[in-house]
Amino acid sequence: MYQIFVSLRYLRKKRSSYIAIAAVAISVMTYMVVLSVMSGFDKELRKRIRGTLAHVIILKTGIYGFSDYKEVIEKVKKVEHVKAVAPFVEGPALIRLRGAKEFAYFRGIDPELEAQVGDLGSYLNIFGTRPKDLNKVHGETEIYSIFAGSELTRLAPGDPDKNPENFIPNGEQFVLVTVKDWDKISVKPFILGGKFQSGMYDFDKTFVYIPLEAAQQLVGSPDSVTGLSIGLDDYWYANEVRDELQKMLGSAYYVQTWEDARKTFLRAVELERRVMAIILFFLMIVAAFCIMAILRMIVFVIAKDIGILKAVGATQGGIMGIFLFNGFIVGVIGSAIGTCLGLGIALRINWLEQYLYGITGWRPFPPEVYYFNEIPVVINPWSMGIIAGIAIALSVIASVYPAMKAARLDPVEVLRYE
Repeated sequence: MYQIFVSLRYLRKKRSSYIAIAAVAISVMTYMVVLSVMSGFDKELRKRIRGTLAHVIILKTGIYGFSDYKEVIEKVKKVEHVKAVAPFVEGPALIRLRGAKEFAYFRGIDPELEAQVGDLGSYLNIFGTRPKDLNKVHGETEIYSIFAGSELTRLAPGDPDKNPENFIPNGEQFVLVTVKDWDKISVKPFILGGKFQSGMYDFDKTFVYIPLEAAQQLVGSPDSVTGLSIGLDDYWYANEVRDELQKMLGSAYYVQTWEDARKTFLRAVELERRVMAIILFFLMIVAAFCIMAILRMIVFVIAKDIGILKAVGATQGGIMGIFLFNGFIVGVIGSAIGTCLGLGIALRINWLEQYLYGITGWRPFPPEVYYFNEIPVVINPWSMGIIAGIAIALSVIASVYPAMKAARLDPVEVLRYE
């Protein structure tokens, strides 16, 4: 038991031990904050991208879409696990609004069906809009309605529920300009009938919904659609349904899940998270080397004490135990402090970002780059426990070399010069 007593004595007396504890705490804190944020980004990105798309999407090879979509819908509905099917027409357009011009993508939909295959209904609820509001027509000329994203209609900062006056009001005119038949300009006016907010900045800034019939008129294909969105009763069967539909429809059609559609982007996010994890692991390695250097210095400073202990009967194993326990305690205390700090920062990171933005005008996570209006965080107790365990293990491993050096000291040689 003397190993524990001696180890704690030197831990309290040597200020350098506090440096080692701080190194472990900082590395653990950084790892946990970054891991929580990156996990949050991954989870929210998947959730929100899934909300703007459907579980499964059917497109037709070529550039003209397909006109037999009603027959295809009837076939698709018979496939097991298919809950709903919604046709859509999609394309790029230029929007004229209040004298300004904005680039956007339009999607022509049947709002009732679209709400069954995606999260459009919940996005509209934020502004008190219902999917069926898209079917309203306005004036004697029966101008179609349009749903626009929150960022496209934003006039000033603020939340929709607290500051509705900071957004363009319903009833204003939008004009969509696009190309049809490759060489003709198509222009069509719309009246803002509602707004939506998905939480993805880029989508809310550049996306609008219009009635399916209006979109077909806009692109000059009254009997065709771009594709079909399919909602499933359980996404677990997405790959199975995709393969079955591809086999049933043949090579003239291209069937993909939403993950297939955003595969490159999702891989980039996953790669970024892995690279960040590797970088932060090396930060923990640096902290371990710091512990090794400090313990090696302590061995040099207390060589006389080690010589006395060995002279009165301490074994090499006992001397090694002192320094191994020292490394263990440094790892435990540093990990505990780092975990508490990391958890606190992760839970308050949005408040910290707003505070920093208020003081400096700089945002570490600008929404136009990272797609989110606030920083998403996922707290995973298992991951935090693993990080703390790795930090403790590295601290013990780092103390092996100094412990071996201390155990090999010759008490006669040490005490001769004291």
